[in-house]
Amino acid sequence: MVSCYSVSAQNLTFEAKGLIYLQDSDFGSFSYATKKIDKFGMDKMGAFMFPLQYEDYYNNSEQVVSNSFIDSFKAIALKSDNRLCYVLETKGALKKDEKTASFAGLPDGGFVSVVDISNLRNLKPDYRFPVALNPKAIALNKSNEYLAVASEGYNQELQIFELNEFGKPIRVIAKPSQLANGPISDVIWHPKEDYLAYIKQDTKEIGLIKIIKDGLTQKIIRLELAGSTIKLDGMPKSGTFTKDGKFFLVLDINNALGLETNNGQVFAIKFNLEESGSHSLISKAFVEENPTSMALHPDGNSLLVVNAKKSFDYPVNDRNSGKSSLSVLSLSSVGNLSNKGNFALEGVLPGGVGFDKTGKNFAVSFFQYLNFGKPSAGIDFFRFYGGQNPRIEKQTSRILATKGMHYLKVIEDF
Repeated sequence: MVSCYSVSAQNLTFEAKGLIYLQDSDFGSFSYATKKIDKFGMDKMGAFMFPLQYEDYYNNSEQVVSNSFIDSFKAIALKSDNRLCYVLETKGALKKDEKTASFAGLPDGGFVSVVDISNLRNLKPDYRFPVALNPKAIALNKSNEYLAVASEGYNQELQIFELNEFGKPIRVIAKPSQLANGPISDVIWHPKEDYLAYIKQDTKEIGLIKIIKDGLTQKIIRLELAGSTIKLDGMPKSGTFTKDGKFFLVLDINNALGLETNNGQVFAIKFNLEESGSHSLISKAFVEENPTSMALHPDGNSLLVVNAKKSFDYPVNDRNSGKSSLSVLSLSSVGNLSNKGNFALEGVLPGGVGFDKTGKNFAVSFFQYLNFGKPSAGIDFFRFYGGQNPRIEKQTSRILATKGMHYLKVIEDF
């Protein structure tokens, strides 16, 4: 079981170059309860650079970049040298004179913004380019040559953009001809980059796509489906491969994020990479209500999942008082998942979680804290001790920011 220990005052410990995050100005902390959004500012992208000391006065760098909390599954992709960042606009921003809107009336998103992050103290938005409507996830391969975008756009649910040496798109590769129409919620490169995994939330399907390259130039010439799809229970949201590519982990939110009480799950899948092979479900483990994101430990043996629970239900029903949670799962060498325990968090809508480069610490971002006075969001930090009986220590230092923080990305390398 996971145990939690209080710790005394300390400097923040996190071994990474920095953190980048997204802030949605339209979505409110309790919009899932009211089904409405209220515009209170401009969407932003922000960054913090380490090390931070308690005595330091430090202003984080923020720039206006269109983004959305709603339907944002994987909103950021980084070049391998951590100098360029791609940000999805999953839903369009409200008009300047528009103050409120219902979920059903939100404008479509359809762009990727490119931001220079070579200096985390001075982010520089560069340009943006159009993609299919309402993109949900973005993934860049390790060689920085191909950017995959999953979306709702009819017959454009999967686009792969070939990039030039400066990271700009020069060609679009269409989805496999055999891939049926229907929104794709996530797309993930296999570690060997000969395959792409995709998730269709609406039909509960997980599938694999083979990358076909030209033998001489090694450029992608087409995409083909590999094997049959596998169907899961619930509502699969996002996925990640283990570093060796042996297993594919899928986060299942069970319901559309709301007031339901069903717990989420994580599935471990083994893809058969043979031409006509079938894929198989190896194991699954439950987490808590309304999971939002997950992070795999660098050693591949532990998985963290943050759960919103009913933290966003506070004005309607205060029984949870802004409480959310973290689930710690273990993954065995043969793909067996087990929940080692759930840890209470204090904050509304935890949206991101990530380990530092050592795996000894991790960070969790919150859309808002339930404090009096000026509303604030932020990032909490924890120590992580793995093994058969993992435990967690909450660090006393935290980063505060303007409310609306959701997506969190760790930049490991210095």
